[in-house]
Amino acid sequence: MSSHGGPGLLLRARPYVDVKIHADTTNRAKPMALRDEVPKVGVYIDFENLHATFADAQFGDGSYRDNRMSVQPMFFDIAPILHYAASLGDVVICKAYANWQFFSNYRHVLNEGSVDLIQLFPRGPNMKNSADIRLALDCLSDVHGHDHLSHVVIVSCDSDFIPLVQRVKQAGRFVAGVGVTGRSSRFLVSACNEYKFYENLIPATNKAEAAPPSATTEVAGPEDGTMKPLLDASSTTAADTALAMAIPEPGSSTPSLAELEPVMLEVMRQLAEREENYIFCGKVKLGIKRRFPAFDEQALGFTSFKQFLQHFAGIVTFVDHDGGGHVALVEPTASPSHGDGLIPSQA
Repeated sequence: MSSHGGPGLLLRARPYVDVKIHADTTNRAKPMALRDEVPKVGVYIDFENLHATFADAQFGDGSYRDNRMSVQPMFFDIAPILHYAASLGDVVICKAYANWQFFSNYRHVLNEGSVDLIQLFPRGPNMKNSADIRLALDCLSDVHGHDHLSHVVIVSCDSDFIPLVQRVKQAGRFVAGVGVTGRSSRFLVSACNEYKFYENLIPATNKAEAAPPSATTEVAGPEDGTMKPLLDASSTTAADTALAMAIPEPGSSTPSLAELEPVMLEVMRQLAEREENYIFCGKVKLGIKRRFPAFDEQALGFTSFKQFLQHFAGIVTFVDHDGGGHVALVEPTASPSHGDGLIPSQA
């Protein structure tokens, strides 16, 4: 009996079991620790607002309101927005808010993006839904209920979300916004840590493919079930031209190089004082984005931030390329009238 199951056999086996369990636990802990270091992102999409913005931009203000009770055609692709969110870290929450019975044409792209669809039926005679309220409540609940959530992306052009942005920032989260050039509230743009315009998220090679579908899309009428055009097809060309040539609201688009030049000078002077004029390139970009959350060097035609810095050779000079690169402020030439803070032009 003792040779099969006696105490001696149990004592000899115990060290082997202990070592095996300890080794497995160590191996499992390593990948978990690495995953914890990756930023966690929550995405909240005011879908109906974004769709209405594209519809009104293409066919004129009020077009979506007049046709909102019909099945809607696709005006944009959600994928570039999700790709941008994924560039910030692991997307652990992705919710979109709308009355989905009219947005069935988006079902494939939404399913591919694993978007959680929050259905909001309109309440009351004015047909106004509560997407903004529900989105804000969900976002704040997630921020305070999930400590690992580090980044929040709010997809909307609506200034009503400014208080939400402020609250999320107070909780120590990074807030990014996504909207449409010339249609996003400049105050919402300024409130975010970073703001991207949809047009700038589309790769240059795909912009032609991302054009909105023709306005001749046929949809079922809400009352008699007959087929009718959603919007006036004759206005397509004029509307597209108007959208392309629209003068954006100040502060609601990517800043121009002329607007950026004095900011570059100010940021470089501030950093030069703190960093002994040996400045990490990433800090320069962060300083610019704090002033212009919508700043995007690629939207200005540059392939990289380093190439953007090279454009301002009168303000910035490269010191080295170690660890992402370091730059220094180019000291202005002594001049009796240098008090205006501008770099004198080179002869």
